Amino acid sequence: MTKIKLNPQQKKAAETLKGPVLILAGAGAGKTMTLTARIINLIISGVLPQNILAITFTNKAAGEMRERILKAIENNPRINFPTLDYDFKPFISTFHSLGVYIIRENHRLLNISKYFSIYDRNDSKRAVKEALKRLDLDPKEWEVKNIISFISKNKGNAVDVRKFRSQGQEGFYAETMGKIWAEYEKIKESDKALDFDDLLLETVKLLEKNPEVREHYLKKWTYIHIDEYQDTNRVQYKIAKLLTNEESQNIFVVGDDDQSIYGWRGSDIENILNFEKEFDNVTKIFMEQNYRSSGHIIEASNAVIEKNKKRHPKRLFTEADRGEKIILYNAFSEKEEASFVAEKIKERLKEGISENDIAILYRSNFQSRVLEEAMMRENISYQVLGTKFFDRAEVKDIISYIRAAKNQDSLVDLKRIINSPKRGIGKSSILKIFSANDREMVEGLTPKAQKAYGDFLRILKSIRKFIDEEEPKMSEVVDFVIKESGYEKYLTEKKTDDDLERLSNIYELENFAKKYDGLDTLEALELFLEEVALMSDSDSNDAEKNKKKPAVKLMTIHAAKGLEFDTVFLTGAEEHFFSPALDMDKKKEEEKREEERRLFYVAMTRAKKLLYITWSSMRTIYGRTETNMICDFVLDINPEFIQEEGSFGGNSFSGDSDDVVYLEW
Repeated sequence: MTKIKLNPQQKKAAETLKGPVLILAGAGAGKTMTLTARIINLIISGVLPQNILAITFTNKAAGEMRERILKAIENNPRINFPTLDYDFKPFISTFHSLGVYIIRENHRLLNISKYFSIYDRNDSKRAVKEALKRLDLDPKEWEVKNIISFISKNKGNAVDVRKFRSQGQEGFYAETMGKIWAEYEKIKESDKALDFDDLLLETVKLLEKNPEVREHYLKKWTYIHIDEYQDTNRVQYKIAKLLTNEESQNIFVVGDDDQSIYGWRGSDIENILNFEKEFDNVTKIFMEQNYRSSGHIIEASNAVIEKNKKRHPKRLFTEADRGEKIILYNAFSEKEEASFVAEKIKERLKEGISENDIAILYRSNFQSRVLEEAMMRENISYQVLGTKFFDRAEVKDIISYIRAAKNQDSLVDLKRIINSPKRGIGKSSILKIFSANDREMVEGLTPKAQKAYGDFLRILKSIRKFIDEEEPKMSEVVDFVIKESGYEKYLTEKKTDDDLERLSNIYELENFAKKYDGLDTLEALELFLEEVALMSDSDSNDAEKNKKKPAVKLMTIHAAKGLEFDTVFLTGAEEHFFSPALDMDKKKEEEKREEERRLFYVAMTRAKKLLYITWSSMRTIYGRTETNMICDFVLDINPEFIQEEGSFGGNSFSGDSDDVVYLEW
C-alpha cells in the first residue's frame, strides 16, 4: 500500500469532501499530491470513480495525475474495485480534451461529424490566409499571426464572431477584423473542423443552450476538480461553473494567485480572487508550507510578493535549513554578466551538481544570445527551451540579407528573404524568378510583382554598395540591413508584443556584431558569417543524443513555471525588463505591474538551494547602450538575506558604498 503523507493543511484539504473548496497552494506546497489524496478519499467515502472529474492544463500534467490516482486506487486495500476499465475511472483531462469529449458525444446538436477535424496552428494560418485572399486584403497589412491571436483572445473571453459583430464594433480595423473572422469561420465550416479555441467555446454554448445536456453531465460528474485555477480564462471559468451542481456545489479548485503570469494570453486572475463570491459557504484552505526551497529563498520571495495588493494574503514557510544567502551580482555589462554566470556554473559543476539541475532564466528571449555565447565559450553543455537565438527566423533573415548581398548565387538565401518582410511576390512569380536564366531580367511577371522584385534587387544592391564603398564596421552593416531591408519598419508598424520581441532579437544581432568592429570590413564580414553559421549549426547533427545529454537549461521565466532546479540564475534583474509600458489607464498599468512582480516571484521560487540574481549597469537594447537601474523588486528583499558580489557597484544594494556615482535609490 502506498501511503500519502500529508501535513495538517494538506490533510484538511484532502478530507474536505463536500461543497465548494478553494485551495490556495503556494509554490512548492505539494498541491498535486493533495489533489490525488482528495480523490482517493472521495472513492473511499463511497463516491464512484466515474463520478469524479479532474481538469488540468497540460497533457503531461493530466497524464501524471491520472497515473498517480490509478496507482493509488490499485494499491489501496480500502478500495475494493477490480482493475478499472475506461468507463469506471475518474475522468482526468485537460480543458481541451474535455471539450472534445463533450462535443463528440453531442455532435448532432452542433450539426457536425462525430469525427470532426481539429485545426492546429498551421491549419488556422492556412485558413486565415485563404480568408484574406477571398476578401482581397493585403497580408502585409493584415498579418496572419495577429489575426489568429485576435480571434483566439475573443473566443477565450467567450465571444464568438456573431457576438463580436453584433456589439457594433466601430472603426475600420474592428469592422475588417470582423469580416476576416467571419470568412475564417466559413472556411472551417466547409472543412467540417473546429480550432482549439472552438473546443472550449462550443462546449460552453452547448451546455448553455441545451439544459438536458448540461443535466446529463451534472449527474455524470458530481465532483469537479480544477488544477492551476489562477490560469483559467473566461470561457474555462464558464465551463467549470456550468459543470458544477448549483445545489451541492462540489467544486474543488487549486491554485496560487501569486503565480498568475499569463494575463497577456487571456488568463484572468479575477477567477481565483472572486471564487468566494461565485459560490456559497466556500471552505478556503491555505497550503503555505514549501517543500522545495531553502529558508533564505522563501523569506526573500515572501518579501517580494507581499507588496502586491490583488492577492489572497499568505506567507510561505519551510522547515528546511535557511541555506545559502541569495547572491546578488552587479555586472558592468551584459557580457560581464554572462561571463559571471558561466564561471559560477563551472564552480557548481565541480561541486558535483548536474547540468540538468541548473537553470538560467530571463525576461525576454533576446537576452539568451550573450548567455549562449558564454556557455559555448566555456564549453558548458546547454539547452535553450524554445528557439536558440541564431535559429530565430528574424535573425536568420538578416543574416541571409548580408549573404545574398555578397553572393547573388546563394539561392537558399534569396529564397528565404525574397518575401521577408512580405512584399507581395506570389508563389508563381517566385517560381518564374528562380527558373529564369537571368534573375535580373525575369519575363512574365505581373506589373505589381515586377515592381516588388525590382525593389528587392535594389535593396540587395544598396547593401552591397554600402559594404564595398563605405567600409563600415560590422555592427553598422547589420544596422544598415535592418533598416534598408524594411524589417525595422515592418516590425514597428503594429507594435504587438511579438513584433517588438522580434525587433529586440535583430538588434541583439547588431550588438553581437560589435565584437568585430575593430577589424577590416571584409575580414569582419567573413568571420561574422563563419561564426553565426557555426553557432546556428552547433549540435544539429546529433539532436537525439543531445536531448538526453545533461545540459544547463536556458529559458524565459514564463517557460520555467512549474519547474524546479537546484541552482537558478535570474538574469537581467533591471527595472527596464520588469516595468510595464506606461498606460493612460492607471488601473491597467498597476495590474500589469503586479503581474511583473508575480513573474519575478515565480522565477525566485524555481530555486531549491541556490539563487543568483544578476543585473547589468549598462546594457545594449534596440542597438542603444543604456544605463540601468536595479529592479525595484530586488530592493524589497531584506539585505540580511543577500550576499553581494560584483566588480561594478560594490555594496550598492545596502547603500553603503561611495563607489556608485550615478545610481541613486
